[in-house]
Amino acid sequence: MKNISKNIILVVAGFLIGSCQKELPNQPKPNQLPSTRLYIVSDSTLLESSSRQHLYWYGEDPDGIVVGYLITSGNYRLHGTLPYPDTSTYYWTTRTDSIISLPLLTKRDSFTVIIRSVDNTFDPKQLSQNAQIRLIPQPYWDKNTNGIFDSVDVTLSSLSNSIDPKGSIQLLPLRNTPPNVFFSVNTLDSSTVQQPETTFTVATFSWYGTDIDGDQTIASYRLALNDTSTSDRWLTVNNTVTFVTLIVPRIVSNISLNVADADVYTGIFPNMQLRGKIKGLKLDAENILYVQAKDVAGEFSKVITMPSSPSKKWFVKKPKSKMLFVVDYNQPDQPTAVSIFRTIIEDALPGKSYSNFDVLDIGFGMTADEKQNQLTLQKYGVFVPKNMNPQLIQTLKLFDIVFWYSDLYPSYLPAQIGLYHYTQTGGKVIFSTTFPSFISFADVRALNDFAPIDSVTTDANSSTNLHTNADLRIPRGTKVLSLNNTYPQLAFDSTSTIHNFNWRRVYKRTDSEYIYALDSSKNYYTNGTFRYSGTPEIGCIDNSKRFVLIALPLHKMNGNKNLPAFFKHIVEDEFQLN
Repeated sequence: MKNISKNIILVVAGFLIGSCQKELPNQPKPNQLPSTRLYIVSDSTLLESSSRQHLYWYGEDPDGIVVGYLITSGNYRLHGTLPYPDTSTYYWTTRTDSIISLPLLTKRDSFTVIIRSVDNTFDPKQLSQNAQIRLIPQPYWDKNTNGIFDSVDVTLSSLSNSIDPKGSIQLLPLRNTPPNVFFSVNTLDSSTVQQPETTFTVATFSWYGTDIDGDQTIASYRLALNDTSTSDRWLTVNNTVTFVTLIVPRIVSNISLNVADADVYTGIFPNMQLRGKIKGLKLDAENILYVQAKDVAGEFSKVITMPSSPSKKWFVKKPKSKMLFVVDYNQPDQPTAVSIFRTIIEDALPGKSYSNFDVLDIGFGMTADEKQNQLTLQKYGVFVPKNMNPQLIQTLKLFDIVFWYSDLYPSYLPAQIGLYHYTQTGGKVIFSTTFPSFISFADVRALNDFAPIDSVTTDANSSTNLHTNADLRIPRGTKVLSLNNTYPQLAFDSTSTIHNFNWRRVYKRTDSEYIYALDSSKNYYTNGTFRYSGTPEIGCIDNSKRFVLIALPLHKMNGNKNLPAFFKHIVEDEFQLN
């Protein structure tokens, strides 16, 4: 009995000792690897969807935490297991969602997405977001993304024992989505940028394309004018071209009666590149531009048109004269001024293509307040193109002479952009303007950018007891003296006892010369009080003979009938045109 009891005690003790040995707390356990889940049900009947996918995932680790994920995708099929050997290029991320664009090259295709969790036995501090990771021949960060393990790369020795060995694998059947294309919009109010209702044979258009499959899948755009019925009416440009200017040069429009091919340029002046020709621009008629996008899968967007609605029109005028009269004059006597100039220039240059000058009214549609504050309001006349460079510049270049006639608030920005580039390429300008009672430095600086003057006087308008270089009245018959014997003397007419407008003395640039000054001998009121003394200069020409500035309203300066001689001398003798 004693022996049996001893044996039982020994067996129980041995059992307890053996149990205690198996449960020793300091015995190390192997790391348990994490697992990964995607928020997409793995189903062979998964419906076709867009190639732009918003994927969600999460990882679980039974004995630690997940510190990040490796994600990859490819145009291949897997049968529920990772490829072997796994030559995939993975991307490191700590996020649990991402929008992934899969590059469809056909209307339908399938892509596989693989996501693998990484637990905290790996130190993620050594990696940057979206670092490229490769697992062959050993785990490493492919820092130079050349797909070859070299001295630049970083070895990730602990990654092998930290990564989900199975991963989450999802097959995505995809169908291409056609692209979309839209004309550009105004930044101020998000309205579509429209072409002016009337243009000459120059027009600039801009647009942008989008594709739910990824904007990079847009392969090209194509353009057509007025007719899209045959393939030869379309001009195709690559996907980087979203800004074009159509130009019919004078050498073409002068001989074309009704329809002309337009040259298509990209870029802004002076760095414009010819991309081809587009058929069918109608002259002295309404036109429509069509634009369409095409993606890498060969699908086209819907066609968009400019004008963008049937209520809007785009009329193209054929240039008829060698002179463009830019009306920047929003005064009640504007029609009278235009009529006077037609008569004056016909008298000056009879039988030549100047008196029937073409007109561009860049102040049309603006109130007096809007014209005065156009730089602040960023609002210009309805015939000023939104893309002044290059459309306005190339419009001016259709003409040998630009006669820019302004009131006391010139359209400075259009003049800065248009006239500067126009004269730099040989264009000839006659510019007439007056000035406000109080002129700002910004106004003077803007004028200085394109005209041959350094500044104008900032004197206040004169009073009955103060002599100055500025005034708001000039008596009838006041002479405008020639400072160069080749220019005819001019005089104000007698239609009014006093001509009411603001004038200021101008100071020429060093590369210019004065041509006219006001005669002070008649500049007084009926009580005999002089308003100013001396002969303030009000006109100059640059030494290259391209730009004449007159700081007085020219249509009121034919009191001695010499205004035709003024225009004749400038056009034929100074500008050397016939």
